[in-house]
Amino acid sequence: MKTTAARLVIGAYAAAFAIVLAATPAHADEGWVITSFHADINITTSFVLNIVEDIRVDFGGLQKHGIFRTIPVRYSYDSTRDRYYTLTVNSVGDGSRVVPYTVSNAGNDEVIKIGDPNRTVSGPNRYIITYDVAGVMNEFSDHNELYWNVDGGAWPVAKKSVTARVTFPNGSFQKSACYQGPTGSHETCNFANGASDATYTSTRQLGSGEQMSIVTALNKGAVAVPAPMLEPRQRAFPQDAFDVNLATVSVSALILLVCLALIARFWWQHGRDRAYLTQYYLTNDPRDAPEAPFQHEPVVVEFNPPQNLRPAQLGLILDESADTKDVTATIVDLAVRGFLTINEVPGQKDWLLVWKPGAAASALLPYEKTLLDGLFAGRQQVKISELKGTFQTTLRSAESEVYADAMSRKLFRFRPDYMRGIAVFIAILGILAGAGLSYALGMLFGWGLVGIAPILAGLVLLVTHRALSTRTAAGRDLMQHSLGFRLYMTTAEKYRQQFAEKAEIFTQLLPYAIVFGCVSRWAKAFEGIDTSPSTGWYSGGRPFQAAFLASNLETMDSTLGGAISSTPASSGSSGFGGGGFSGGGGGGGGGGSW
Repeated sequence: MKTTAARLVIGAYAAAFAIVLAATPAHADEGWVITSFHADINITTSFVLNIVEDIRVDFGGLQKHGIFRTIPVRYSYDSTRDRYYTLTVNSVGDGSRVVPYTVSNAGNDEVIKIGDPNRTVSGPNRYIITYDVAGVMNEFSDHNELYWNVDGGAWPVAKKSVTARVTFPNGSFQKSACYQGPTGSHETCNFANGASDATYTSTRQLGSGEQMSIVTALNKGAVAVPAPMLEPRQRAFPQDAFDVNLATVSVSALILLVCLALIARFWWQHGRDRAYLTQYYLTNDPRDAPEAPFQHEPVVVEFNPPQNLRPAQLGLILDESADTKDVTATIVDLAVRGFLTINEVPGQKDWLLVWKPGAAASALLPYEKTLLDGLFAGRQQVKISELKGTFQTTLRSAESEVYADAMSRKLFRFRPDYMRGIAVFIAILGILAGAGLSYALGMLFGWGLVGIAPILAGLVLLVTHRALSTRTAAGRDLMQHSLGFRLYMTTAEKYRQQFAEKAEIFTQLLPYAIVFGCVSRWAKAFEGIDTSPSTGWYSGGRPFQAAFLASNLETMDSTLGGAISSTPASSGSSGFGGGGFSGGGGGGGGGGSW
């Protein structure tokens, strides 16, 4: 019995396949017609059929080279084997001359491509195909039987008439049957028999996708009927690739458990933050060990930035990621410290950054200097909107220097962005390897479920990869103090009396509020307190209010993030001058017929 997981896997593939089938017409009419399709089938005393097909078509005003005739030579016999026939094409003509043709194999079919590639035809045309097929006859307890699909249902046009004549050893006939219509139809067609032949005729025009099948039964032993020619089944993906049995489910589950165990083991050994074994600041004992999992340590309020670190440095230690939020906070921090001013552009959601060259550059950290150089390279001022498509390199360099700064302070055991990149690479590699295994093992042995295990493990690693980077004991200690400082800023309304006595703290700590995501709360704590003397670095074109500035900075953060993370856009190449070429430009594709 199939497991639920296996049903979901196979069901997903089947749904996707059904969508493709629904979106693509099965038999799109090409606008010409088969006026008659006749087959002469001679059952020899050996196991070979001699077949002559006389196909008359009318292309009308269409210009065509010829037709294709596709004949299946491989069928599903049982759950593990295919039955195959051997087909030999002897000749192709039109009744008076030879017509060029080629024969090729297309999976389960032999394809006869008829026509001259250097010549087109239109109107009525005739094609006579002569070929031999071996291995077709079937043997039963009381008779020998030919069960043959005369014309096939894969023609993209209608057939006005389909007929067949079967010849056999004299006096061997037993019974006949004839069926017409789409696959699975039980609609009967006409048949008649003589001493050495039987004839079959469709009773109506057969549309695209319809066909005629005939059955001729002969007396037992009338012809030689060898055993069917069989070979291991050629599996189709995905329907034959996922055998569900004890072996496939057990091996797949075992591989999945091993992969998950390896991920858990790596996290246990390398993914947990280190923690001091004693109170380091009191004992000066640097010994550490991995922190206990799921341990909750109480947070103590801090009233100043730990170790006087900058907003981006604390942002990285908290979320292990240097991003555009940290860049926005750094730009505001540089403004607060007197390196630039931020001015609203009237009537626009835009801001003008103006460099103040008199500030001491020696006080800058490497990533801060990179940001200033990138913002004001060769200019005194720049709008945030002007950064779009030009700031990506500076952004990445600054983020990398934030990581480098943390590593120089020994706050992480491994650089977080590198660790995440390696984990994502391994996850994607596992998913691709699993997909390849699923296809290869599925097509060869039906063991596609085995490949699902590394795919699932890769997805788990993708979801959990951010948990694999680890802080050192010093980094973890700094994180605890940073959490305490964040707690102070997110509960700032408790300390309104202190703020009234020291209003300048609003702008001094505002960049940290951006990193902590609590700008609105921080501003709300200063409602009714005059903080305007400390905000000369920002010009908003209206009377100053802390809440108004907070709202504008949140908007600026969103605008800045969109601008500096975008890449330059291409306008496309011109079709004039030296840049044009055949096949270039938009659109394209193609189509046609033989």
